[in-house]
Amino acid sequence: MKVKLLGLLMGLFVFSACKWGINIEGKYRLQEGDWRGALTTEGGELPFLFSLTRLTDSTFSLVLQDGDQLIETSEVEVIGDSLIARFPVFESTLIAGITSLGDSLHGRLIRVKYDEESTLDFIATRGGKYKFAAQVTRLPEDISGEWQTTLYKPTGDTTPALGVFSQRGNEISGTFRTPYGDYRYLTGILDGDSLYLSGFDGSGAYLVKANLNEDGSITGDLYAGFSRIRTFKSVRNPGFALPDPNSLTSLRNRDEVVTFSFPTPDGQEIGPQSPAYAGKVVVLQVLGTWCPNCLDETAFLADFHKKNRDRGFEVIGMGFERTKMPEKAFDNLRRLQQRFGAEYAMVLAGKPENEDVMAALPVMSKLVAFPTTLILDKTGRVRKVHTGFDGPATGAAYNAYVAEFTATIESLLAE
Repeated sequence: MKVKLLGLLMGLFVFSACKWGINIEGKYRLQEGDWRGALTTEGGELPFLFSLTRLTDSTFSLVLQDGDQLIETSEVEVIGDSLIARFPVFESTLIAGITSLGDSLHGRLIRVKYDEESTLDFIATRGGKYKFAAQVTRLPEDISGEWQTTLYKPTGDTTPALGVFSQRGNEISGTFRTPYGDYRYLTGILDGDSLYLSGFDGSGAYLVKANLNEDGSITGDLYAGFSRIRTFKSVRNPGFALPDPNSLTSLRNRDEVVTFSFPTPDGQEIGPQSPAYAGKVVVLQVLGTWCPNCLDETAFLADFHKKNRDRGFEVIGMGFERTKMPEKAFDNLRRLQQRFGAEYAMVLAGKPENEDVMAALPVMSKLVAFPTTLILDKTGRVRKVHTGFDGPATGAAYNAYVAEFTATIESLLAE
């Protein structure tokens, strides 16, 4: 009798312990380590990899991983059974429920544009360092190199692009360059004759599904967020070159001295004519915190500015924000500065519309793309305008831009 009673009590204890283990708050259940996430799009799953590291009982660090790109946010909190992750700079938030074992997440990615929300369904599972699973065992054809690409919009309009790919076994990494910027880091696989790539940076979400054809071309679809935004065709052409980014944006009058006055997040009104910029080489960075290529450029300029500001070099970031609320726009600019340690001033210049940019910079004939970079000499006149930005994902193109930019600044500093 005593033995049976002891066994019954032990059984109740084990049952109670298991029940307690299931019902404890999500902040204790949520598992650290590597995760595979996926957003739901028109083209199917858009997979991405990330890791979670516990900082306190209820806060975590989340790091998105794509090739050489690592994007970290520490604004991750577990409240009850829900994980809430706010990504740096971008107005996007991941909200997901934590399952009973802490190894699965189900929720939505919420993105904000002009103060209105859009959502993508989201799931994630603990473990796994793969995006796409290969079904074909044979070694695929090597597609490393440069591919002349045409992007087709649903309207029928076309955009020239350059596909830049690197292959290792069946693993592919690379991006598409356009005259206005690049699609940042894309990684995936070549599975037989099928190409799958994806990239997610906290806001921008891209999925590529394509086929390698018998004639050697690649044709497929490019999805951004939920919808397909482009179809494309690529052919090998190592001699293909995109238009010169220094010739895409024209000026009304190159002899005009550029002046403006806009507020910084701390309330100062500044412009290139302000005393702090007198006699200096000044870069005007036309940007938006919503713009992925603008973030890549900010990372570059923040570092370059720190190394050269004592030599008479300065930068003013001109923010054009997708919000009607000035307080929110200023907060976006502060977060951008903090994210990249930018120690140069940023001002709120308007909304990202051609009319606002022309009002702020009437020296330009039109806005072609974000970002656009104007380089002023020591007299305040525009000496060069660069449209778009080739980020680190473009490899050789990024290195070439850094070398060209450095040479231009050195030449102007020497005048």
